[in-house]
Amino acid sequence: MCLVETLELLSDARRYVADGEKSLALQRKIIDRLDRQGRDDLDALLFLEYLEEMQDQYEAHRDSLEQRVIRIVRPE
Repeated sequence: MCLVETLELLSDARRYVADGEKSLALQRKIIDRLDRQGRDDLDALLFLEYLEEMQDQYEAHRDSLEQRVIRIVRPE
């Protein structure tokens, strides 16, 4: 994969990570609100776990793309 393609993928990956952070923050607010209202938050907590797992994957993919860029730019 060439540098240009990798940089495009990296840009997308960074955007997905940023969007994921926003989704996590929103889900945490929803859980807080449900908790304050004394409502059942189990489904919201399970969904938060799912979002956190996805976020871990997004971050790992972003990190691997960053390493790929370094290898392309500075081959050993």
